[in-house]
Amino acid sequence: PFDFSDVVISFAPRAFMAVAPEKDHNFDVGGVRDVMAAAAPVYKQLGVPEKLQALYPDAGHDFPAEARQRAYEFIDRYLKK
Repeated sequence: PFDFSDVVISFAPRAFMAVAPEKDHNFDVGGVRDVMAAAAPVYKQLGVPEKLQALYPDAGHDFPAEARQRAYEFIDRYLKK
């Protein structure tokens, strides 16, 4: 019903992180890569490329400890007041 690229682009310049495991059989990691590639030029043009991040852990449908830690650090850096 909508284009995920447009949704993520609409977040700019606010921070956005995607965590998409490589071996997730429920969600296609390729779609996440496409969305991030479409959003990256917008974040770059706005001067905040570091606020758009993606993690692709070598895992199935899971949120591995290392990815979780990096996500928490991202939240603390960009979203915590």
